[in-house]
Amino acid sequence: MAAQKGDVVVLDYVLKLKDTGEVIDTTLEEVAKESGIYKEGTKYEPFVVVLGEGRLIQGIEEAVEGMEKGQEKEVEIPPEKAFGPRDPSKIRRYTVNEFRKAGIRNVYPGMVVEIGNNVGVVKAVSGGRVIVDFNHPYAGKTLVAKIILKDIIKDEKEKIKALVKRRMKDAEVEISDGKVVIKVPEKYLLAEGLQLAKLSIVNDLFRYTNVKEVAFIEEIKKREEKAETQESQESSS
Repeated sequence: MAAQKGDVVVLDYVLKLKDTGEVIDTTLEEVAKESGIYKEGTKYEPFVVVLGEGRLIQGIEEAVEGMEKGQEKEVEIPPEKAFGPRDPSKIRRYTVNEFRKAGIRNVYPGMVVEIGNNVGVVKAVSGGRVIVDFNHPYAGKTLVAKIILKDIIKDEKEKIKALVKRRMKDAEVEISDGKVVIKVPEKYLLAEGLQLAKLSIVNDLFRYTNVKEVAFIEEIKKREEKAETQESQESSS
């Protein structure tokens, strides 16, 4: 069964720059460590995505379409299907005083700055002038992607669970007669972006499944009750 647009798929990938072979992104922890891009606190695990939703760069989405479960593929991705061509108009000049007014001091080449609601990299500082490049760091670069398609989720219930857990990994999900009840883990209750995550889950479920109603339960237990529950579980094991 080949993957097609609208399918929920699970994949691993390794993304490299063609000209240097440098790994710039991966879902595989071992590869991240070997290539020196490992980030503490980052969860390296297969990526869950709906083909066609735009969460992957175009070149990877197009490559996955038509692949079968368990298949591996290596593709070359041109800039226009990756991070776009370099745009000279995105290289801009500022005065040091403009940076000071924005609260940015001690400007130096290579510094990542946010100015005018845009994020860029300082390329040069000379004679009171600052040159900032607002192009994506990999704009104009041809990439090479190794893709492993782990799964194509067709079962409706499994699809629902996958869409919920990609936004809220530890949530409990109950499904019955077109209604989904999601128990929000206590550790998420004060997390920044919780409401946005809930809204995204609802939008995903309404768009990609036959779910008609979604409810969230935010359950908090007294610490004594949680301790007693843990003790009884330990004694019964």
